[in-house]
Amino acid sequence: MNEAMLKTCMEQCNSTSENVGIFVDFDNIYYSLREYGVNPEAPEYCVFSLMERIYSINKIRTLRAYADYDQVGVSLKHLQEMRVQIKNVYGNGLEEEYRKNASDIELSVDALEIYYRSPEIDTFVFLTSDSDMIPIMSRLTYKGKHIHLFCIDDHTSHYQDISRFCHFKCDLLTLFEIDPQRKNPEFWTDRALTEISAWYSVRKNSDMMLGGKWLNRLLCEKLQISSRAASRIITYLKDNHLIHETSNSAGHTGFFPASSL
Repeated sequence: MNEAMLKTCMEQCNSTSENVGIFVDFDNIYYSLREYGVNPEAPEYCVFSLMERIYSINKIRTLRAYADYDQVGVSLKHLQEMRVQIKNVYGNGLEEEYRKNASDIELSVDALEIYYRSPEIDTFVFLTSDSDMIPIMSRLTYKGKHIHLFCIDDHTSHYQDISRFCHFKCDLLTLFEIDPQRKNPEFWTDRALTEISAWYSVRKNSDMMLGGKWLNRLLCEKLQISSRAASRIITYLKDNHLIHETSNSAGHTGFFPASSL
């Protein structure tokens, strides 16, 4: 954690905020962090703990997280223990860039409802990198509310546009001190090759083949990355001839580190 930046956030966010409503597009934040091999449940990357540090428990009037929790692998009990109001939004059963749900719509409707139901809330905090949040941010700004945005710059579509609709903005990558290089496939090369070799070294796997689908799952689990990031790593390894695809006598195919062939 960048403590100096955190201190600045606390000073700026609390200078005009007495009653705070926090709305987390958790689908968006979760998958964005996983692109960098970051576990959103790890204490050092927990956005919910971050919100309590910045705004304090005495100012937060509602803290809501929107996601398709059938797809987002987090402990609901842990979220409830942190006083997070879980808002489950059903999607299409797919992950990452293929998923589609109504998180942004439900989040926006709830924020507007809170505006009318709890007029004492003076600050609306959004955790998202989705430009679909612009309409609700704009509407609340015109109604005299303070708007704070916590986002991941690299994942913010039309970033310059969305930043115009908030009074305060914080980049989570910088605050969490996440190395931008973690998004590049070459960053993971050595670890990926090590995990592949380790998989084949297990006796029960000695006669099996690590195909593309299973390799993707292996990298997701071991490196704590998203499926999309794992696919980029596999493509990089293949293109640079660091892994090769071979077949066994049964006709099954799998990937092996080039050094082992």
